[in-house]
Amino acid sequence: GRESNQSTLLHPKPRLLLTSAVAAGKGNIDNGYEIADVSKFLDFINIMTYDFHGAWDSFTGHNSPLYRSSFDEGDNIYYNTDFAMKYWRDQGAPLEKLMVGFATYGRTFRTLSAANGVGAQASGPASAGPYTREAGFWSYYEVCTFLQGGSVHWIDEQKVPYAIKGNEWVGFDNRQSFEIKAQYLKDNKFGGAFIWSLDLDDFAGQFCGQGSYPLIATTTSGATTATTATTVTTTTTAKTTTTSAESSFCDGKSNGLYINDINSNFFYQCVNQQTYVQKCPANLVFSERCTCCDWP
Repeated sequence: GRESNQSTLLHPKPRLLLTSAVAAGKGNIDNGYEIADVSKFLDFINIMTYDFHGAWDSFTGHNSPLYRSSFDEGDNIYYNTDFAMKYWRDQGAPLEKLMVGFATYGRTFRTLSAANGVGAQASGPASAGPYTREAGFWSYYEVCTFLQGGSVHWIDEQKVPYAIKGNEWVGFDNRQSFEIKAQYLKDNKFGGAFIWSLDLDDFAGQFCGQGSYPLIATTTSGATTATTATTVTTTTTAKTTTTSAESSFCDGKSNGLYINDINSNFFYQCVNQQTYVQKCPANLVFSERCTCCDWP
């Protein structure tokens, strides 16, 4: 028994990491966390610096601005990455544990007048994206499609872009804003970055003309240094390899999602007649009824 105990002491098992994704809005932070105490037990803390604005607002605002806007009033002055990160820091969270959230999606609005800048009057979301199918929410690769025929504008005081086409408006991140945020986290000596999420970037490089995973590649190249670790959080990972038989599935088919008759846990995504095999989350199957992954 003594030898066994001595062996355990000399060769302890590696400890698992304990992490948490936490709120970035000041009200939720104040109501939800004893920051100094919580920080003692967490190895790193993912600050969800996105969803600051969306179709729930009556005016256009960016999903993940780096800094506040001169249009911000009241509590809106707190809805930006810079405030959230420094608030967690100043309330007692160690710099090296704080991870900046990088969003590979945008939030959309439908404007009500010819005014179409930040803070313009809006009513509800733009049309749902053809793949994510959630009103008010577009993946980066859907934003790239929207930009064809749309116009892109830069919000200099917030260091992020937005785009408009007709009365549809989207605030999103691109490679330029990701580069600026990566430099920001290094300048402020935060622990690193995390991504929400892998599958919302242009994972196959078919939409944006910037190669595969253009935003994530920008983050990892810009944020990784000798003292800065980059971590990645994801919901699902695209499965893009196909068999020879599957590779021709999308020939002649329109862009969209199709059932996989061989295995219902997978489905086909057709993009410009290229075939990509995607996997539903565990225990779900692809349903033609909703063109989505659903319970069997």
